[in-house]
Amino acid sequence: METNKAYITLKGFISIKGEGSIDFIQNIISNNIKKVTDNNCIFSSLLTPQGKFLFEFMILKINNYFLIECNTELIKELFNKLLNYKLRSKVEIQVENDLISIDIPFIKFENLNINKFNVINYKNYIIFEDPRIKNTLARAVVEKSKIKEFLNDLNIELSNEKYLLEKKLFDLGIPSKDIIKLQNQIFSLEANFLELNGIDQKKGCYIGQENTARMYLKNKVNKRLFALQTISGIIKEGQKITLDNEEIGKVLIDDLFPFALIKINRDNKNLIINKELKTDTAIIKINIPNWMVI
Repeated sequence: METNKAYITLKGFISIKGEGSIDFIQNIISNNIKKVTDNNCIFSSLLTPQGKFLFEFMILKINNYFLIECNTELIKELFNKLLNYKLRSKVEIQVENDLISIDIPFIKFENLNINKFNVINYKNYIIFEDPRIKNTLARAVVEKSKIKEFLNDLNIELSNEKYLLEKKLFDLGIPSKDIIKLQNQIFSLEANFLELNGIDQKKGCYIGQENTARMYLKNKVNKRLFALQTISGIIKEGQKITLDNEEIGKVLIDDLFPFALIKINRDNKNLIINKELKTDTAIIKINIPNWMVI
């Protein structure tokens, strides 16, 4: 994996502008938009009224407007959903086709970030730390016409490796490719959004907040999303996962970076960790990342 090179990600941007932006965003997202400043960005999500996953994204503030970074496969759908929620809000919502997201080695961000901010402005490039797991990933918001200039300014080469950011995130236990397959299939707490700093339990109402809070307070989260390690065979979407012939999960994402929803809690986690699990066509394992609390 070319961790010392930059990578043009499969992400795009939506801008939200206008005097009603803060209230509009605050009422629909799972995190607190008031945490977003010129020097701090957040990870957040938009959920169904039942608290299930629809979209995940980063939110930055640039020149007095908000910029949402989202997977390109979901940009158009997210844009339309935001328009549906707009109603009479005094906001302007737009897909920013001239901007791209470039993954850079975290050491580059550290060297530039003398004030230890989450977001920095370097030569008019906005560079930010991925807020899900500290000290791991950094990306830049760059105009498409200035890619070469950006790479020269940072003295960094561009990687031709496919899905470089997705590989990094997979190794951290975070899905990024094919997350459209998670829509309406998994609750936000099952998707680990609380540990990944994507939910603010104190902010008040948002879409899906009531059920999310109830699940958390009543400790009803007994399934979690895990990256899968293939021991042998081929993993296929929709397959049941078993341990000693007992069903404990289901494959939600297959292909290069597979993920599954697994029944797990404090009582049974030691029976599952590092054990070989089975589907109809594969033998697999799950790895519990360091950031996850069970």
